[in-house]
Amino acid sequence: MLVLSAAVASLVARIALSRPTAVHALLPLTNFLGAVAGRIAFARLVITSRRGLGNHQERWPRLKRMDRIANRLSHVVVANSHAVAADMAARDDYDVHAVKVIPNGLDLSRFDDIENSRAETRLKLGLSPDEIGIVIVANLIPYKGHRDLIQAFALASPRHSGLRLFMAGQDRGIREALLDEAARLGVGSKVQALGSRTDVPVLLAGMDIGVIASHEEGFCNALMEKLAAGLPVVATNVGGNPEAVSGMPGCVLVEARDPADLARGLLAVLDRMPEPLADRKFRQQTMRQRYSIAAMVDDYERLYLAGR
Repeated sequence: MLVLSAAVASLVARIALSRPTAVHALLPLTNFLGAVAGRIAFARLVITSRRGLGNHQERWPRLKRMDRIANRLSHVVVANSHAVAADMAARDDYDVHAVKVIPNGLDLSRFDDIENSRAETRLKLGLSPDEIGIVIVANLIPYKGHRDLIQAFALASPRHSGLRLFMAGQDRGIREALLDEAARLGVGSKVQALGSRTDVPVLLAGMDIGVIASHEEGFCNALMEKLAAGLPVVATNVGGNPEAVSGMPGCVLVEARDPADLARGLLAVLDRMPEPLADRKFRQQTMRQRYSIAAMVDDYERLYLAGR
């Protein structure tokens, strides 16, 4: 409590001295600190943000009360998806219509001309022209659903020859167990853990299908990246995933924690391959219209200017 009090006092002093147009906090603890300090310092506009579902309240029950205090003290609460807004409203007994939804923005320039990288990427990964590359980009954490995906991949493989699965992301302690599971299911030679990658757009350029297998999400940047690369995506029906794939041809929603349903989704996408080039272009163009950084900045700028 002494640490929190000291943090609030420091923030109050900074706000009082700088008199910002808005005080904007992110994440549960800092939402609480920012809202309390902003109100004590008579900030003109206090904004807090929800960036994911409220599962933190289950892990740390004290944060539920802190969230509710932050909500009451905020002039505006921002969520990055309608699913996050609805979850917050239900958990915190808050008016969902009072939540301002501003989706994440993506640096789409990173995906310009990535098609030129496809052949080189596939060559480096050992993917032949007739093989199908399936990719998940997520740190190796249990809730990201890699184990479900490996099991689904094993179920789908007999129906389609030449499938390869690539897992890009930092190992958080489960890499060996995942590879052991792939070997146990007879697909060990087809599953590769790539580790952390700094060239995600280039990697995606060499792939054919993207997967989001998470058990929970707020608004998934990795899903946005796969769509921006033009990939058809199989995504779990959690958080903001349905919003991101809404209207996107070739994309399939599946139930979380359900390898059989995930396999169904993979097969649905595989059965329509090769897909029309127009579908790929549509996904890329739609992402540029919906989720550019410029659109996100415009929304936040309008919000901040309201505090003047």
